[in-house]
Parts: sequence; C-alpha cells; structure tokens
Amino acid sequence: MENLYKLDGKVPILKAIPFGLQHILAMFIAGIATSIQLYPIWKIGSRLPIVMGVCFTFVAILTYVGATYGYASAMGAVLIGGLIEGCLGLLARYWKKIITPIVAASVVTSIGFSLFSVGTRSFGGGYSESFGSAKNLLLGIITLAACLLFNIFAKSYWKQLSVLFGLIVGYILAIFMGKVDLSVIFNGGLIALPHLFPFKIKFDLGTIIAVVVIFLVSAAETIGDTQPL
Repeated sequence: MENLYKLDGKVPILKAIPFGLQHILAMFIAGIATSIQLYPIWKIGSRLPIVMGVCFTFVAILTYVGATYGYASAMGAVLIGGLIEGCLGLLARYWKKIITPIVAASVVTSIGFSLFSVGTRSFGGGYSESFGSAKNLLLGIITLAACLLFNIFAKSYWKQLSVLFGLIVGYILAIFMGKVDLSVIFNGGLIALPHLFPFKIKFDLGTIIAVVVIFLVSAAETIGDTQPL
C-alpha cells in the first residue's frame, strides 16, 4: 500500500493496470502532464506525486469563446495562455509568495463550488434534448450508487477504484438503455492516426485576454494545491 503513495514506489502490474485505466477514462491524456510532474524536464515539473487532470475552470469561458468566435479562436487563446502560464511556472518562486494560503484556499473552494453545475448537467443527461428525463436520472442515480457502494464495501486499495467501477456499471447500463452509439467509432476504423492541425489557429486579442485571466486563476489554484501550508 505504501508504494502507491511514493514518488519512486514500485507498483505491481496487476494493481497498476486498473489504476491506470481509471486515470485514462477519467482524465484522458492528462497522464502526459502527470509524467512531467513526476519526472521533470529541466525546470519543468515539480517532482511531486501530483496527478494532473482536466481543469473545469476553463469550461465556461471556452464554451462562450467557441460559440461566439469559433474553435480556431479558442485554440489560439489557449495556446497563448498556455505559454504565459508556462512562463509563470518557471518564475513561480518570485511571485508565489503573494498567493497566501487564504487566497489559494478561496480560489480552490470557489472552483470546487463551480463544479456543482457541471455535475448537475451531466447527471441530468448533458446537453441532450432529454435532459432531466426519468431515464437519465435513473442512470445517474445507479452510477452514483455504484461508486458509493464500491467505496463503502471494498477493502484496502480497491476503495480507490470506485470511479472505475461506477464508469463500468454506468456504461453497461447506458448500452442496455440505448444511450450509447458506437457507429461513429466503428465507421472510422479500429485504429486511426490523429490529424495534426486540421484547422487554422486564429489569434483574437479579446479572447486571448479573457482566457489568460482564467489561466491566472488556474495558476493560483495550482499554488494552492501544491504549496505547503
């Protein structure tokens, strides 16, 4: 068990597979950023056991930017914002002192509260026309119950796999309820290479400023998550 929480701990393959699968299903390609945190490249990375994930702080602003100015403008703003936050990370020792514990705690708490709307939307069926229907609510309740019951009754490190268990139960149930359409996946073939830059990136000053502000909030959140009190 102790190896699961050590930076250089060796985890047996039979235990690493389910934990890795849970991370992939819950956070997609965030494993790349996690690896960089664990094994720094030059000054990039903290060498801390930090599991990187998707930040919901950007959902609202990028949803608006994408719908109003287009996906190309959204990606351009993210590119510039990412470069700016990367520079902030390299210079963190000079400015992180102004992010006091009370400031960082307020940011992290506010972001946590903002996730209620995301969870509520997903629980009701996302942005589909059947949002809030009895089927969607039943699927959400059973998935949530599966996660909670697994966490309650599982032993030892298995408790940490409650999200994976809930995903499996919910996905299987969704298939039987006719809510899973795999036609798009199979039409593209079982194996396909990604298309790099299938669109032209557009740089719009207004969208860049708006997204950079959220990147600054994200930087404060990261300081709050990693800075010792």
